[in-house]
Amino acid sequence: MSTVRRILVVEDEESVRQRMARILQFEGYEVDAAQDVGEAIRHLEQLPPDVILCDIMMPKGDGVDLVSLVRSRALTRLIPIVMVTALTERRWQRRFMELGADDFLTKPFRAEELIAAVETQCAKLSWHEQAMENASPARTRRFAGRSFEPVQRALKVAGQEDATLTTKEAQLLTILLDHSGENLSRESIMVAMGREYDPLDRGIDILIGRLRKLIGDDTRNPSVVCTVRGQGYRLNAEVRME
Repeated sequence: MSTVRRILVVEDEESVRQRMARILQFEGYEVDAAQDVGEAIRHLEQLPPDVILCDIMMPKGDGVDLVSLVRSRALTRLIPIVMVTALTERRWQRRFMELGADDFLTKPFRAEELIAAVETQCAKLSWHEQAMENASPARTRRFAGRSFEPVQRALKVAGQEDATLTTKEAQLLTILLDHSGENLSRESIMVAMGREYDPLDRGIDILIGRLRKLIGDDTRNPSVVCTVRGQGYRLNAEVRME
């Protein structure tokens, strides 16, 4: 029997909020709805959702505030977040990614687009849960004085608190570890992550920046996850499996 996913819709416009809830409920999802950040936080504390759909501009705090809060808390950090916005400029999309959003949906949107965005995030959750069930105890990868367990998404770096990576962060690190010492183009990384290649999409670059911070690499002069000018990125480290 498949798991029924719970979705939190955060949207200040009542008509839009109700439409989103109806669409998702019709598809079999359980839906909680919040009209502002404060109400969303109460839902998160009472019953954390599987996926968050969050508007950007709201009267009582905005979606950016909520993303920052969700990503700062250990119990909610891994919840996928889809930003719902009328802002189409790439600078805004870049900011969402930098904050830790997993995807964005541009208003106005069709029901099919909403459903597809949620299904994508739920598929990632299902993949991770299945991987956890089938996990082997000896899958830790050690590199450059760090260790990473991909199934648990657990990262250990000396001098830092242990971290649990988001699905996208773990997926990117796994790809780099699998191809240690190789120059990987942005296109090859995007394809490996199951994304359609777009030369204007800087999402991989933003994700690389987040990953460098997590592994304690120097973001200005990285020595582990290095930029290969005109090509892409390379992991400079010997990888050992345990």
